[in-house]
Amino acid sequence: MKKRPVYPLIIAAVSLAVFIPILIGVTTHAAWITAVDQCVIQVVTAYRPAWLTAIVLVITNLGDPPVVVIVGLIVAGILFYFRRRRYAWFAFASICLMSLFNHIVKSWIRRPRPFIQDPAITPLTPAGGWSFPSGHASGSMLLYGTVILIALSLVSLPWARRLLVGFSVVMIALIGVSRIYVQVHFPTDVLAGWSSALAGLMLLWWLMYPWLTAVGPTGWAGRAPRP
Repeated sequence: MKKRPVYPLIIAAVSLAVFIPILIGVTTHAAWITAVDQCVIQVVTAYRPAWLTAIVLVITNLGDPPVVVIVGLIVAGILFYFRRRRYAWFAFASICLMSLFNHIVKSWIRRPRPFIQDPAITPLTPAGGWSFPSGHASGSMLLYGTVILIALSLVSLPWARRLLVGFSVVMIALIGVSRIYVQVHFPTDVLAGWSSALAGLMLLWWLMYPWLTAVGPTGWAGRAPRP
């Protein structure tokens, strides 16, 4: 059994230091929240040609909750197949169970979406429910953040590890920004989704780390048993 590392707690603390002020600002209708949102929206939506919109719509659909859950289950299934069962359970817990937090916060804050607050806004894709925090940003962080942790822990080939990490970082960023582009989320919704999910993911990783790396009867938990 390995000792718990410190870095997940540091990342979780920094993420909460981002999420909590945004949460307070949104609930108190702070002026700085509106200023940040409007500034970022102007930048992201300044250039929206038809070809770019078509690409963004595909990207944003990849962050739909059913897609995230299905891909998460595929990741868990692959880990089970290669006998990384404990990591498979971690993937299942982080992607599926941690998403419940997002729904709880949405129901508590009940922030209307941009096109509800301003009827002059025409969203580029259908969206229902509440706006804060972004479920797409949260879900993509949980899914691809899990892929990053597993790649760094289990993938031995440097090029494959770099490919998985790079792809995951890009997907997290693109899915989040796409929600602002199609005008169904405020930028602070996206930032809150990223930061809250990252904090939860890191805390779960820290809690499960000794169990993930414990030596069992079939050998080291993080690696396939040797023949």
